[in-house]
Order: sequence, then structure tokens, then C-alpha cells
Amino acid sequence: MKRILIAFSTTRYHRGLVAQAIDEARGLKQDGIEVAFELLYVLENQKLNEVVRSVGEDAFLGMGPQSQVLDTLAQEHHRMARKRIGDAADTAREQGFEVKVTEIEGDYAQRVHEAAAAQGYDVIYLTRADRPFISRLLFGS
Repeated sequence: MKRILIAFSTTRYHRGLVAQAIDEARGLKQDGIEVAFELLYVLENQKLNEVVRSVGEDAFLGMGPQSQVLDTLAQEHHRMARKRIGDAADTAREQGFEVKVTEIEGDYAQRVHEAAAAQGYDVIYLTRADRPFISRLLFGS
């Protein structure tokens, strides 16, 4: 069995990555090789907290304190990331692949490295910093 890891985070997403991973898995399956996916979602709460600290809570953005606006954007960002991961899991399952979703907090690079060392994946797909709008707003481009 081949094990494929796709690593997502709150600050990283790439649309074509899941399709590429599933295409590779389909090719392996056609060769008679079983494939299982793990979708790792790293919540980078430290980065979110750094943004809130750098902006401060005293200023206003629109009609509310900036911290409230940033909290709302962060919640929406997590919601969208979880939806994308759910969509990726559904797509892989529809193709007949086993899927495990893991959600952890921490630094993206460190957590992916730890998972790779502990689990011994055959293939690892890393999302890149081609970020959706909310991520660019919160973390910069």
C-alpha cells in the first residue's frame, strides 16, 4: 500500500494540488497498488495571534474594533480551509481511496516534518503560499 500525505494549513492552499494527488493515486490504483490518503490540516494559530498583536485592539476598522474584525476573518478562514479539506476527502473517497483527516495546531513546516518522520509516507504533497484572499489579508501576500 502507498500512503499519500497532503498537508494544508490556515495560510496555504493550492487548488490543483488535490487533483494532482488523486491523479497520481489513480495511476497507482490502475497498476494494482492500493492507496490511502492522509489530509493533514495545520492550524497556524500562532500566526493569527501575531497578526492580532501587530494590529492591536485600540483602532477601528469599519464600525468595530480591529480585533473583532480580525477574529471574524480568522474564523471564516478556518471554515473555508475545513470545507476545502472536506471536499478533498470526499473526492478521494468517491474514487475509492481510504482517507484519514488529521487536524493539529502549530508551525506548518515543523508539523509536516514531524508527521513525515513518524508516519513514513510514500508521497507528500505540500501546499504552497499561493493564498486565498482572506489569508493574504491576514498574513500578507
